[in-house]
Amino acid sequence: MNLFRFVGKEFSYNYGSLKRLIPIIAIFFIPILYAGIFLWAFWDPYGHLNRLPVAVVNEDAGSTFAGQRIQAGQQLESQLRKNDDFQWSFVSAEKARAGLEDNQYFMVLTIPKDFSSDAAKAATTVGAPQPKLESVTNDRHNYIAGIIGKNAMEKLQAQTAQQLTKTYTTNLVTGIKQLEVGFQKASGGATTLATGANSLSKSSPKLVSGAKRLATGSDTLAGGIAQAAAGANQVESGTQSVYAGNQQLSVGLGQLAEASGKLSAGAASVNQAAKQLQSGLASEAAGAKQAATGAAGLAQGLSQYLAAHPELANDPLFQALVQASQQVAAGTSQVSSGSDALASGAKTLSSGTNSLDQGLGAFAPKLQQAATGAAALVKQEPTLVQGSRQVATGLAQLESGASQLQTGAGSLMSGVNQYADGAKQVATGSSQLASQLRSASAKMPVIHSGQVVSATSNPVGLSQSQAGDIPNYGTGFAPYFLSLGLFVGALLMSIIISFRDPAEKPSSSFAWFLSKTLLVGSVAVAQALIADTILLSALGLHVGDVTHFVLFSLLTSLTFVSIIQFFVTTLANPGRFLSVIVLILQLTSSSGTYPVVLSPPFFQHLSRYLPMTYTVDGFRYLVGGGKVSFMHSDIWHLFVYWGVFVGLTLVYFLVRGHFVLKDAKPQAPSGMHSVEA
Repeated sequence: MNLFRFVGKEFSYNYGSLKRLIPIIAIFFIPILYAGIFLWAFWDPYGHLNRLPVAVVNEDAGSTFAGQRIQAGQQLESQLRKNDDFQWSFVSAEKARAGLEDNQYFMVLTIPKDFSSDAAKAATTVGAPQPKLESVTNDRHNYIAGIIGKNAMEKLQAQTAQQLTKTYTTNLVTGIKQLEVGFQKASGGATTLATGANSLSKSSPKLVSGAKRLATGSDTLAGGIAQAAAGANQVESGTQSVYAGNQQLSVGLGQLAEASGKLSAGAASVNQAAKQLQSGLASEAAGAKQAATGAAGLAQGLSQYLAAHPELANDPLFQALVQASQQVAAGTSQVSSGSDALASGAKTLSSGTNSLDQGLGAFAPKLQQAATGAAALVKQEPTLVQGSRQVATGLAQLESGASQLQTGAGSLMSGVNQYADGAKQVATGSSQLASQLRSASAKMPVIHSGQVVSATSNPVGLSQSQAGDIPNYGTGFAPYFLSLGLFVGALLMSIIISFRDPAEKPSSSFAWFLSKTLLVGSVAVAQALIADTILLSALGLHVGDVTHFVLFSLLTSLTFVSIIQFFVTTLANPGRFLSVIVLILQLTSSSGTYPVVLSPPFFQHLSRYLPMTYTVDGFRYLVGGGKVSFMHSDIWHLFVYWGVFVGLTLVYFLVRGHFVLKDAKPQAPSGMHSVEA
């Protein structure tokens, strides 16, 4: 009974006096004040980023891409105006710079003047600069705000890059579609070309054969024209001789007519002249006949050549040559007939000279007619001479043209052979081209423009899930701040409540230990229950199992108070200092903020030996909806800590109580029994 009476006395002493009760009640709220205010202040800071002032400076001048005007900076500005991720302020560069220096803005986003231009060049020019957004964060004003701003800029960069990629891909897909249509048209054109080339190749042998015949005919023509030209030259020479003889004949006949009175006296001379005339006219008749035959043959040859080559019908030079040859043939025929008549007359004249004397009276009129006919013949012969000269000149020109024709026919033959070979190559190549174009067109993938643009601009989706229900920043940090608040509450409790001095002289060392342990334990329980109640009801902290959460909070609070009770009971103020050191080490090694694996190795190794590591881990399972079975390790570690430090405190009271009870001093005036350390 003395045990329970002493414990009751301890409780009565601390809770029975209003002066001492008020500070204890205040201690009840230390954990929730510490943890609750922190969590309340930072419960969901990312949900209020629209309060964070950010300046936007748009200096973009726009550009042209694929024939279209683009305003990438203006599009980005319009996009920012539509969202409320931040408190956007669209200002000038000077105002943004001044606002950043005056801590009016936490960040300045600048869209450079070359943003659209660089975006256009990036898709068309090798080595073109990458379009960039410029951001300046005010880290000296608030580093966390700077980190938030940088993360937001990375997201904005990704969104802008996705929009630009969509623009690039749209133009690329359009070009591919046009390429596909071009392949199809090229395939049809190549097929038509191949058909025409094959037809052309099949016609090549006929063309080669015709070219050969043309070359052979041109050789024959050149030879014939050369012979005709030689004959024409002879005709021209003969006609000139006939003309000269006829002139002499005309003069002689004139003289004969005038000297008809003297004819008798010169009969012998006439007889001799008649013989000479007969001989000359015989020669002239033979030459005229030869000229007539040559001219007729030339005219007939030219007519046959014209019939064989109708394409010369439109050649004025050749037509003139044909007409001239016909005229020469007609003239030479007339000359031949006249020459025959002259020859016959000369013969008659020669025969009649013997009887000239007898028929001189009757011969005078006939002689006058002969003189007249000779004069007329002389007048016609210049035309014959001129015609023969034209024939010779025309045949010379024809001979030159025939030579050129012969040379051209040879070149044509060579070119036609090359043409035939080329036609075969064109037919083969165009057939291969048509086949390859049809194959390429068939192999072109079926492109759905909208799908390709979507897949390229946003090629990878992201499906995120989380192990645990952590809706906001405050929920995620609640395990850390609750553990911290309970530890701080236990530490401040040691200032208000004496962890060592009893209310009166203890009846036993164990009664002394039990009274202090139950007292501080009751305060620890009250602190945990109040903190849990306000977190769950006022802040709306969501936990998977409320009962397990409360029980684990009680275990955490009792474990922390047992540690601090041992240090403060045994060492007093140095024990409090040591408890602060333990708190600091736990803050840096319990993974409350960042994972401990990101800390230096010292804290990683130290983490497993400190109790807050297990309290934070246990609360996270409870807040995140984890199973209690996952917390077995955390619970057993806390029970070990609690048992060890409660045991150590008991040992201290047992040892210390032995000396205190043996040599007790009078009771302290205030009612608290002082015990020297």
